Amino acid sequence: MKSLPVKSAFGGAVFLLTASSGGAWAADLGPYQSYTPPPEARYEAPSIWQGAYVGINGGYGWSNSNIAKPEGGYGGAQVGYNWQRGRLVFGIEGDFQGGDIGGQTTTAFDDKVRSDINWFSTVRGRVGIATGPWLIYGTGGVAFADVDTKVRFDDGDKWKSSGTQTGYAVGGGIEWAFTQNWSAKAEYLYVGLGEDALGVNNDFQTVRLGLNYKF
Repeated sequence: MKSLPVKSAFGGAVFLLTASSGGAWAADLGPYQSYTPPPEARYEAPSIWQGAYVGINGGYGWSNSNIAKPEGGYGGAQVGYNWQRGRLVFGIEGDFQGGDIGGQTTTAFDDKVRSDINWFSTVRGRVGIATGPWLIYGTGGVAFADVDTKVRFDDGDKWKSSGTQTGYAVGGGIEWAFTQNWSAKAEYLYVGLGEDALGVNNDFQTVRLGLNYKF
């Protein structure tokens, strides 16, 4: 019976020690805060189209000439740069084509007219919308072309107009990125050069296929 006070005192000491340590631990934790999960990680797909590129192309052209109506094939190369912001793609492209676009006719007065587009070049802006690996775009800018027009009149006299003409180019196309660095495109361009000194309309249209490599 005399040992009970000792046990009671010991039990009280243990209780006080436990309570004090528990209070200190709770103080270290600070006030209660509800659990907030970390923000969900967002994955953004890498840009398919942004960057510099070079390529080759070839196609067919036909003139709006009201006299000689030249037509034929051509081939060349292009270089450009695209920027991509979400689905919007915009950039600039320059190209140079060597051509065999020519034609000849004989007028009602027995005059022989020959017209040839020897080469042409364009510098254009491009704006398009990307859908997966596909890009649909419009394009427009300045155009240059070397055009020869020769006339042999029925009396034997000759007339010739030769030189570089400046105009505009507008059109559009579709491009397919079939790998990370390679893409293929189909494009239409209308090249407006106006009339030469003889009144021959040298505007022409082109369709072409191209292959690009993006760095």
